[in-house]
Amino acid sequence: MIEAGPFSKPESNGLRIPVIVAAAGLSRRYGRPKLLEPMPGVQKTLIRHVVEQLAAGGLTKVVVVLGPQSEEPYGFIGSESSAGGGFVLHLDPGPAEMRDSIESGIRHLERMISEGLQPEPTHVLFTPADIPGMSSAYALELTRRCQVRGESLIRGVTPLGRGMHPVALAWSQRHTIDRIPLNKGLNELWKGFGLSSHEWLWNDAQGHLDLDNPQDWKHFV
Repeated sequence: MIEAGPFSKPESNGLRIPVIVAAAGLSRRYGRPKLLEPMPGVQKTLIRHVVEQLAAGGLTKVVVVLGPQSEEPYGFIGSESSAGGGFVLHLDPGPAEMRDSIESGIRHLERMISEGLQPEPTHVLFTPADIPGMSSAYALELTRRCQVRGESLIRGVTPLGRGMHPVALAWSQRHTIDRIPLNKGLNELWKGFGLSSHEWLWNDAQGHLDLDNPQDWKHFV
């Protein structure tokens, strides 16, 4: 494992909630590195937009999980993530699935906590990286609800009932992710583990959308 990005001492006041960004995909269906695609109307890449929105949303530790730094496009994606204020965690070998990225991010945070570099949070957030509709407003509201709610799972839902990104999982329940069957996604957390949950309506019909192919940009331009 290779880590890039400076450690920083936590502030003495306030709740600090981290987010893990799974960014180690190979963009096979997309056909080229989608996280380096330019955001419409702004001079920045998709991954930098996502990291900046999360940081602006009050998330004080944005951990971006990538494949090996020596392999492109991970080096370029890492540089863009750092420029946006993220902490880049390069894994070698790269994680096979999104769940592997999340688990690696959690282990990194556990080490930070054990070394006194970060206080233990109430929740940890996680999200895929290819979300052009990522907004600081949603991240702020999710963070606020983590501070005042006691449920293990927290997320907003669109008017059509689709789950938003990122989602929050209670730190005390973080290793529930390890119990998800290998052929299942992280949505299984909401189904078979008996975790308490809280959802609220977030009025953004596109906030859950990711990019599978270049045509998906039509939802955001």
